[in-house]
Amino acid sequence: MAIIAKIKKGNQQAFEELIEEYKLPIYKTAKAILKDEDDVCDAIQDTCLSIYKNINNLKNEKYFKTWVIRITINKCYDIISKHRLNDEKIVKMRSDVSEVQSDFDNNIIAKTDLGRAMNLLEEDLKLVTVLYYYNDMSISDISEVINIPKGTVKSRIFRAREKLHQILNKEEVDVIEK
Repeated sequence: MAIIAKIKKGNQQAFEELIEEYKLPIYKTAKAILKDEDDVCDAIQDTCLSIYKNINNLKNEKYFKTWVIRITINKCYDIISKHRLNDEKIVKMRSDVSEVQSDFDNNIIAKTDLGRAMNLLEEDLKLVTVLYYYNDMSISDISEVINIPKGTVKSRIFRAREKLHQILNKEEVDVIEK
């Protein structure tokens, strides 16, 4: 990643290009954890600021995406903690994968059967599902990012698939019966 070397030398445009490249995985991760769109925007902003301030601390550039996702998750949890401290309603994880507008309207995903089914998953299953399927992260990377064993990641992905299968089959039966 020559772009990171440019950023470390102070190239502002290189930083903007890098953020542009990673904005969708950052958004998807924040959206999977936070419910409120304003909180998601805050997490994205905090993530970008943290990347900018700490990019010189990145030792191995091949782990950049993992590093960015870990920062995003931490920023989301910081926001949740602030809500708890302020005695506000705790923001629950959800994976309403209505993403940033890109080449096509990604809001369609949340309106699909799969999007609705994702919203019914438990928090821990949603997070690994979004990281694995929507952010194309490997099991090893997910394990490192959320600090759980690889076997736990695999079992959560398996359980999420099973639950999604059950939910989607139940919806199919409900539609047929109507």
